[in-house]
Amino acid sequence: MEQMNVSDEQKISFDFSRFRLPQYVGEFRPLLYKHGDRFCTVLGPDLQSGIFGCGDTPEDALINWNDELRENLRHPDLKNPVMQFVLDTINTKAKDVW
Repeated sequence: MEQMNVSDEQKISFDFSRFRLPQYVGEFRPLLYKHGDRFCTVLGPDLQSGIFGCGDTPEDALINWNDELRENLRHPDLKNPVMQFVLDTINTKAKDVW
């Protein structure tokens, strides 16, 4: 899956293992970056087709992103390659558990 790219100056280095974050955040580790005074996170090639979140802190942005992902999972757009990637990943991990 293609991932959106931002300048190195915008990218935020984040240790996903140090914080107690929602499951999907740790599983997918979306791109985290700063845009103006907000922190943003996205999984996918762009903001329109990807899963996007934002907040006042990196943690807020990641939690918002997780909420957006969960909302998208309720009514997934199966024509969207990002959602197909998410569903395939979740289904593969579920099979590994069984």
